[in-house]
Amino acid sequence: MTKLWNTITAGGHSKPYGMTDSQELAGKIPEGSAAVKCSDDLFLVKTDGRLKLYSKETEVSASPDIYQQTDEADGFRTEISLAPDVILPAAFSAGGLTLGEEGFTVTVRKVQDKMLLLEFEEGDAILFDTSRFLLYAFVDGEFLCGYVEV
Repeated sequence: MTKLWNTITAGGHSKPYGMTDSQELAGKIPEGSAAVKCSDDLFLVKTDGRLKLYSKETEVSASPDIYQQTDEADGFRTEISLAPDVILPAAFSAGGLTLGEEGFTVTVRKVQDKMLLLEFEEGDAILFDTSRFLLYAFVDGEFLCGYVEV
Protein backbone atom coordinates (compact mmCIF):
# COMPACT_ATOMS: atom_id res chain seq x y z
CA MET A 1 0.00 0.00 0.00
CA THR A 2 1.24 3.48 -0.84
CA LYS A 3 1.69 6.25 1.71
CA LEU A 4 -1.30 8.09 0.22
CA TRP A 5 -3.51 4.98 0.48
CA ASN A 6 -2.59 4.57 4.14
CA THR A 7 -3.32 8.23 4.83
CA ILE A 8 -6.72 8.41 3.13
CA THR A 9 -7.90 5.10 4.66
CA ALA A 10 -6.68 5.86 8.21
CA GLY A 11 -4.07 3.13 8.00
CA GLY A 12 -6.38 0.73 6.18
CA HIS A 13 -9.20 0.98 8.75
CA SER A 14 -11.70 2.60 6.37
CA LYS A 15 -12.54 1.33 2.90
CA PRO A 16 -12.27 4.19 0.35
CA TYR A 17 -15.12 5.34 -1.88
CA GLY A 18 -14.83 3.37 -5.12
CA MET A 19 -15.87 4.24 -8.65
CA THR A 20 -17.60 2.25 -11.34
CA ASP A 21 -15.65 1.76 -14.56
CA SER A 22 -17.08 3.52 -17.61
CA GLN A 23 -17.73 1.63 -20.83
CA GLU A 24 -17.95 4.82 -22.93
CA LEU A 25 -14.39 4.45 -24.19
CA ALA A 26 -14.69 0.84 -25.36
CA GLY A 27 -12.63 0.53 -28.53
CA LYS A 28 -10.91 3.89 -27.94
CA ILE A 29 -8.47 2.75 -25.26
CA PRO A 30 -6.27 -0.36 -25.24
CA GLU A 31 -7.92 -3.66 -24.38
CA GLY A 32 -7.51 -4.48 -20.70
CA SER A 33 -7.57 -0.80 -19.73
CA ALA A 34 -10.11 0.70 -17.34
CA ALA A 35 -11.60 4.20 -17.38
CA VAL A 36 -13.70 6.37 -15.08
CA LYS A 37 -15.65 9.42 -16.17
CA CYS A 38 -14.76 12.68 -14.41
CA SER A 39 -16.67 15.13 -16.61
CA ASP A 40 -18.55 15.12 -19.91
CA ASP A 41 -15.20 15.33 -21.69
CA LEU A 42 -12.54 13.93 -19.35
CA PHE A 43 -11.73 10.40 -18.19
CA LEU A 44 -9.01 8.88 -16.03
CA VAL A 45 -7.64 5.76 -17.72
CA LYS A 46 -5.56 2.96 -16.21
CA THR A 47 -3.35 1.35 -18.86
CA ASP A 48 -0.61 -1.12 -17.90
CA GLY A 49 -0.92 0.04 -14.27
CA ARG A 50 -0.20 3.67 -15.24
CA LEU A 51 -2.50 6.67 -15.31
CA LYS A 52 -3.50 8.50 -18.48
CA LEU A 53 -6.11 11.16 -19.14
CA TYR A 54 -8.50 10.82 -22.07
CA SER A 55 -10.24 13.81 -23.60
CA LYS A 56 -13.31 13.15 -25.72
CA GLU A 57 -12.74 16.54 -27.36
CA THR A 58 -9.31 15.60 -28.73
CA GLU A 59 -9.85 11.81 -28.65
CA VAL A 60 -6.36 11.47 -27.20
CA SER A 61 -5.20 9.39 -24.24
CA ALA A 62 -2.21 11.25 -22.80
CA SER A 63 0.28 11.02 -19.99
CA PRO A 64 -0.29 13.64 -17.26
CA ASP A 65 3.07 15.28 -17.93
CA ILE A 66 1.75 16.93 -21.13
CA TYR A 67 -0.26 19.30 -18.93
CA GLN A 68 1.39 22.46 -17.65
CA GLN A 69 2.43 22.71 -14.01
CA THR A 70 0.71 25.41 -11.98
CA ASP A 71 1.03 27.06 -8.59
CA GLU A 72 -2.72 27.76 -8.56
CA ALA A 73 -3.30 25.62 -5.44
CA ASP A 74 -0.45 27.10 -3.37
CA GLY A 75 -1.77 28.36 -0.05
CA PHE A 76 -5.18 26.69 -0.45
CA ARG A 77 -6.48 24.99 2.70
CA THR A 78 -9.54 22.77 3.04
CA GLU A 79 -10.64 19.33 4.24
CA ILE A 80 -11.01 16.31 1.96
CA SER A 81 -12.46 12.83 2.26
CA LEU A 82 -11.86 9.77 0.11
CA ALA A 83 -13.17 7.25 2.68
CA PRO A 84 -16.07 7.19 5.15
CA ASP A 85 -15.33 8.87 8.49
CA VAL A 86 -11.87 9.97 7.32
CA ILE A 87 -11.86 13.74 6.86
CA LEU A 88 -8.35 15.11 6.41
CA PRO A 89 -7.18 18.71 6.68
CA ALA A 90 -5.40 19.54 3.43
CA ALA A 91 -2.88 22.35 2.98
CA PHE A 92 -1.17 23.07 -0.34
CA SER A 93 2.25 24.65 -0.59
CA ALA A 94 4.81 25.04 -3.37
CA GLY A 95 5.53 21.45 -4.45
CA GLY A 96 3.77 19.94 -1.46
CA LEU A 97 0.53 18.87 0.14
CA THR A 98 -0.07 18.07 3.78
CA LEU A 99 -2.95 15.67 4.42
CA GLY A 100 -3.67 15.24 8.10
CA GLU A 101 -0.25 14.72 9.66
CA GLU A 102 1.44 13.44 6.48
CA GLY A 103 3.43 15.54 4.04
CA PHE A 104 3.59 14.66 0.34
CA THR A 105 5.60 15.97 -2.57
CA VAL A 106 3.15 16.78 -5.37
CA THR A 107 3.20 18.23 -8.84
CA VAL A 108 0.06 20.21 -9.60
CA ARG A 109 -0.98 20.39 -13.26
CA LYS A 110 -3.78 22.37 -14.87
CA VAL A 111 -5.75 19.88 -16.97
CA GLN A 112 -8.72 22.10 -17.81
CA ASP A 113 -10.13 25.42 -16.63
CA LYS A 114 -11.51 24.01 -13.36
CA MET A 115 -9.52 20.75 -13.16
CA LEU A 116 -6.22 20.31 -11.36
CA LEU A 117 -4.25 17.07 -11.32
CA LEU A 118 -2.17 16.33 -8.22
CA GLU A 119 0.63 13.87 -9.01
CA PHE A 120 2.25 12.06 -6.09
CA GLU A 121 5.70 10.44 -6.08
CA GLU A 122 4.51 6.82 -5.94
CA GLY A 123 2.43 7.08 -9.14
CA ASP A 124 -0.76 8.06 -7.32
CA ALA A 125 -2.83 11.01 -8.55
CA ILE A 126 -5.91 13.00 -7.59
CA LEU A 127 -7.94 14.98 -10.11
CA PHE A 128 -9.54 17.93 -8.30
CA ASP A 129 -12.66 19.35 -9.95
CA THR A 130 -12.61 22.81 -8.36
CA SER A 131 -16.02 23.76 -9.79
CA ARG A 132 -17.86 20.91 -8.07
CA PHE A 133 -15.44 20.20 -5.18
CA LEU A 134 -15.13 16.56 -6.28
CA LEU A 135 -12.05 14.35 -6.24
CA TYR A 136 -11.27 11.54 -8.68
CA ALA A 137 -8.26 9.54 -7.61
CA PHE A 138 -5.92 6.86 -8.86
CA VAL A 139 -4.36 5.46 -5.69
CA ASP A 140 -2.45 2.22 -5.32
CA GLY A 141 -3.69 1.15 -8.78
CA GLU A 142 -7.39 1.72 -7.95
CA PHE A 143 -9.89 4.40 -8.92
CA LEU A 144 -11.46 6.24 -5.99
CA CYS A 145 -13.72 9.23 -5.57
CA GLY A 146 -14.14 11.75 -2.83
CA TYR A 147 -15.10 15.27 -2.01
CA VAL A 148 -13.79 18.53 -0.66
CA GLU A 149 -15.48 19.95 2.43
CA VAL A 150 -16.95 23.39 1.82
